[in-house]
Amino acid sequence: MKKIIALLLCAVMATASFAACGNNGDESKPEDSSSAPAVSETVSDVSDEESKPEEINYLEKIYTGNDYNGKTFTFLTSGVNATATSEIVYNEDLTDSENFPETINEAIKRRNDAVYDLLGVEIKEIYFHDPRRYGGDTLAKIRNSASAGDNSFQAVSVCLYDCGTLATENYLFDLTTLENLHGLEYPWWDEGFSNTVRIAGKQYFMLGDMGINYKNSTPCVYYNQSLFEKLGLENPQQLAIDGKWTIDKAIELSTSYHDDINGTDGIQWDDCYGWCGQNDDMPSMLYGAGVRIVSPDSEGYPYLTLWSETANNAVEKVLELMLNSDYYVSGNDWFGKTGNYEWPMQALEANFIAGHVLFYSGGISTAINLSAMEDSFGILPVPKLTEEQDDYYSLLNTWTTNAYAITTNNTEEQAEFAAAVLEAMGYYSWEGNVDSLAVAYYERVLKMQKLKADETSTALLDLIFAQRGCELGSVFRIGNITGSKSVNDILGTLINEKKTGAFRSTYEAYESILEADVEAVVEYFKS
Repeated sequence: MKKIIALLLCAVMATASFAACGNNGDESKPEDSSSAPAVSETVSDVSDEESKPEEINYLEKIYTGNDYNGKTFTFLTSGVNATATSEIVYNEDLTDSENFPETINEAIKRRNDAVYDLLGVEIKEIYFHDPRRYGGDTLAKIRNSASAGDNSFQAVSVCLYDCGTLATENYLFDLTTLENLHGLEYPWWDEGFSNTVRIAGKQYFMLGDMGINYKNSTPCVYYNQSLFEKLGLENPQQLAIDGKWTIDKAIELSTSYHDDINGTDGIQWDDCYGWCGQNDDMPSMLYGAGVRIVSPDSEGYPYLTLWSETANNAVEKVLELMLNSDYYVSGNDWFGKTGNYEWPMQALEANFIAGHVLFYSGGISTAINLSAMEDSFGILPVPKLTEEQDDYYSLLNTWTTNAYAITTNNTEEQAEFAAAVLEAMGYYSWEGNVDSLAVAYYERVLKMQKLKADETSTALLDLIFAQRGCELGSVFRIGNITGSKSVNDILGTLINEKKTGAFRSTYEAYESILEADVEAVVEYFKS
């Protein structure tokens, strides 16, 4: 796990005025690629005192030729909202705000200008509104474009569910075969994500520093630092850094505080309590415990691994947390019952901001909404199952997360063009560049927490982001191919019916369907 973020943030603060120097004008840009800045990463083996740092000039490793000079590279991005702020191109009429500060917008512009200087390629985006989010108009558009040979876009940013469908329908290039992407081995691509989505060495979609939306989708746990100090509770930040932030510890701390303050019998959403979340806590914490619906076999093909004693133990512990209604409040139980709040999680978030809750399960993007909170708050990874577990794991939400892919409406030659541009976008977005999008993003997240750029706060972000991935069993909708219930639906039944000690029997009732779905996916990739 890289530990360079603290140093980068110091560099950012030292050069903070640079963000104001971005040029929004229309001056022509030079075609000579020799002006493009080079960024190096220092790699050293601290275990060998005699070894010398190795300078890696990544600009010498990526494509820097002039074959694509004068071309336009277009992204097709789909989303559920009628309009969306772009992470691909500069947002011309955007007002500086906490939701999308100008520092981020300017970093996107610098990135794209640098790609133009390097390759002579202009980057554009087509935003495609898909109210169904996945399984609808986006799939139809990509299928039709491939059938018609329409290459009006060279790459896509679409929902992970659609990525899975397109991969099994042969509409996506295997990114590892494209020379200009170099096997996705360079540090601006999210290695943790890649490790979770490769099948027998093949990879059809990717994530990395060129994007920020997927980072916003990363799950985490917020805690009220002021309330912890007032109650004299153990510091959860230190527990996390020491590898001792576990589900058991989450249960212990969250059950140390509740107070019925609204005058209604029993703990309601607007009372004081230990933890607020929703049913998504179950899959998130199972992933955090190292449980996977599918895992790669010796050849890299997925096989069903949902049931194990470890999985059973994790399910029971999460149920112990979630079913204790004196200390845990779930947004799923409060639809239509939170007054003026349209969505229950908005109400729970407001109650956390009011200082009434110890823990709040959310995503990285939630920090923006919490920035006005009077109490001090901090951020934690999703807890581990045991202290012996090596890493904290962060599950990207399959519904909210878009991933990048190159679609087969392009020829192989056009796919290599797309690969060269994506590699350059990744390079100039990478945290190895102090003026990059990645560094601007980290600075923003820290600022939202009102935290100093110190070793503790940056180490916690490292823990959250280092082992971030997706559940391949969810991407390929295991349970929904030949059956009618996904694994998350099955787990939701345990929560809604308050069933403890029933995971094994519930799993066995669906096992044959789950096995058949996994076999169908494997058969496609072997054919």
